[in-house]
Amino acid sequence: MGNNYIITIGREYGSGGFEIGKKLAEKLGIGFYDKNLIDAAAEKSGIHVDMLHKADERPANPLTNPFLHPGYEAGTLNDRLFWTQSEVIRELADKESCVIIGRCADFVLRDHENVLKIFIQAPLADRIARISDKYLIEIPSEAKKEVLRMDKLRRSYYQFYTDGKWGSREHKDLVINSSVLGIDGTVEFLKEFVEKKFN
Repeated sequence: MGNNYIITIGREYGSGGFEIGKKLAEKLGIGFYDKNLIDAAAEKSGIHVDMLHKADERPANPLTNPFLHPGYEAGTLNDRLFWTQSEVIRELADKESCVIIGRCADFVLRDHENVLKIFIQAPLADRIARISDKYLIEIPSEAKKEVLRMDKLRRSYYQFYTDGKWGSREHKDLVINSSVLGIDGTVEFLKEFVEKKFN
C-alpha cells in the first residue's frame, strides 16, 4: 500500500456528500470513485453493467432480486455486486490514494491502514431544499418523500451487508454537518484535516 491513503464518505441523501467528495478529490489530486465502481465490477464479474446499476446500493432481496442463473456464483445480483465491488475497493486501496463514496467502503476497508472514514449529514430541511433545487421538484412534500426513501435504501443496504448502524459515529473518524460550513467550506475543512492526518 505504501503511502496511499483512502477517504471513505458515507452520506445522507441531499447532504452534498457526492459533491464534497468529488471536490475534495480534485483539490487533493487523487482518484474519485462512486458509480464508476459499478463499471469496474461489471468488467470483473462479467455481469452486464445495466443490471448492476439497477442493484446499486440496494440490499439483496431474493423475492424481488432473484438469484443469478447458472454460470454465475451463488447469491443474488445485489450480493454479487457487493462482493465484486468490495474486491475492486480493496484493489484500489492497494494501488492508489482516492476518495470512495458509499458502497460500505468504510466496512470493506476496516482492516486497512491509512483510511479516513467520514459521514456527511445535514438537517432534513436543508437536504429537501438541495434535492428540490437539483432535480427541480416543486412540491416540498415530494422532495421530502424522496429524501426519506433514499435514506431508507442506504440505511438498509449498509446494515444488511455490514451489521453496522448507518450514519452512527461508531467506526467513523468524522461525522460532519455540511450545512455548518457549506459545501465549499466543508471541502476546505476536510482538505486541511486530511493533510494533517496523512502528512
